[in-house]
Amino acid sequence: MSFSNPIQPRFFDNLGRFGDAPALVDTSSGETLSYCELDKRVAARKSAFEGPRGLAFISATNDAGSLIDYLACLQAGHVTHLLGDLETQATQDLIARYRPNFLVDGTRGICRTDVPVPALHPDLLVLLSTSGSTGSPKLVKLSAANLCSNAGAIAAYLDLSGSERALQHLKPHYSYGLSIINSHLLVGAALVLTRLGFAEPAFWQLFSEHRATSFAGVPYTFETLKRLKFEPSAYPDLRYATQAGGRLQADLVRDFATAFDRCGKRFFVMYGQTEAGPRMSYLPPKLALRHPGSIGQAIPGGELFIVDADGNRVTTPETAGELAYKGPNVMMGYASGPGDLADDETRLPLLTGDMAVMGEQGLFFITGRSSRFVKPFGLRISLDEVQHFVQARCGSCAVAGDDSRIVVAIEGTSSTAPNVTTAELAQRFGLVDSVFHIRFHESLPLLANGKPDHQAILDAANGNTEPVPPLLRILDGIRDILGLNPNQHDSVEAVFASVLGDRHLSVQTRLCDMALDSLSFVALSVELEELFGGSMPEDWHMLSLGELEAHYQSHVVAPPG
Repeated sequence: MSFSNPIQPRFFDNLGRFGDAPALVDTSSGETLSYCELDKRVAARKSAFEGPRGLAFISATNDAGSLIDYLACLQAGHVTHLLGDLETQATQDLIARYRPNFLVDGTRGICRTDVPVPALHPDLLVLLSTSGSTGSPKLVKLSAANLCSNAGAIAAYLDLSGSERALQHLKPHYSYGLSIINSHLLVGAALVLTRLGFAEPAFWQLFSEHRATSFAGVPYTFETLKRLKFEPSAYPDLRYATQAGGRLQADLVRDFATAFDRCGKRFFVMYGQTEAGPRMSYLPPKLALRHPGSIGQAIPGGELFIVDADGNRVTTPETAGELAYKGPNVMMGYASGPGDLADDETRLPLLTGDMAVMGEQGLFFITGRSSRFVKPFGLRISLDEVQHFVQARCGSCAVAGDDSRIVVAIEGTSSTAPNVTTAELAQRFGLVDSVFHIRFHESLPLLANGKPDHQAILDAANGNTEPVPPLLRILDGIRDILGLNPNQHDSVEAVFASVLGDRHLSVQTRLCDMALDSLSFVALSVELEELFGGSMPEDWHMLSLGELEAHYQSHVVAPPG
């Protein structure tokens, strides 16, 4: 079929066409680059990537140097893969597998390797991990047309213009974060780059100082902001926020849509997968108030529909089937090594692995999962990939999970089976270790057909009780996601030590000064709330450990009266 999305200009070319408009604000260095300056910097950097078209792996974070390297490689025609730290074992394994021609480390040093240039499809532009973490050998192949069409569609439904200033904090190697970069560069908008987490007070100080107009988040972002009593009206320059990376509970969607609408701002719920570059649908803010459980409608130029088990279209409303998508942003297929980089394996439609129904006004609603993927913290994780990782170390095992936890069932006992730890799993898949649960079984639970009984594995990990309920309450939801046990701490210091491990702490330590990642912040806040009951001070994240301890002793251990 043909798609109405017009051909988009390449967001990485001719950057100087936007003149002196601000392009990048690097809050780490204090440097601001106009589009003319960015164009010159990219052109100068491109000379470092001269040579035959090859494969470039770039260590990237939210700073000007990383984005300049990304744009320079694209302009030079190299197939580009963004990563986090090049020194992790998972990344080193990935480098050994793909044998890139260029390696750019975190200090912006370039290593030109002497390996042969692989055969590359002429349309191939970017490789991204399906999971949003780095190190997975399975990469999504995306063309310039895939990324540029998706950037154009995003710019269209968000109504982006050159006056936007997005506070970009999501990792650039995560497809959600990269789509923000691409769509804003396409229209000549500014990117305010920060490595701060949204839960830090300094993040919101930056937001106000740089007059940012938008920010993006995954479900736990907004779960945490609800706990912190975030009020969009407190930021006069804020125009809208976007949410993707997993399902946000309907009551929270309604709460945020209402709060944003009340002060003339917009709250967008979005749905997508890396395989679609990544956006496939969005929920118009006005409809979020009436249909907060919906993922919305297809993006401009795309088409969403339901198919049955035989791949036939389901046209009857409210009839469940697998959600499918067609559009110019659908990937060129997967790569597992350099031998896969010469082919275009585009398959339409893209089957999402999500079960859904189409409701009134053509809106779609996810009802469940048909595939072996879960999305803890918005990162798409293949349970089969986790299983293969564990099997290589432990032999007989099975892996089950949902969006709140991943359970590894190992045949044997902790003393007889080879060792694998939750810390190893967390490092490999880019999650906190409390998401993973390792359980040993004398024999693995099996179905009648001899396949692993994944529901039995989940139930056994939950003490043979009822499965963990849906995330109906914020506190229960965050506790479930983080796999936290009922609080057994008897002091604030014990909570900090339990969650933050070996970090050096003193009575002067303040949470707002620690530059914690968002997951650690959420875990700490949940544990403290449990410890304090209803007596936790509202400004707790601004208080020192000593002040929190004194408050706990005076209001909980020995309350007044």
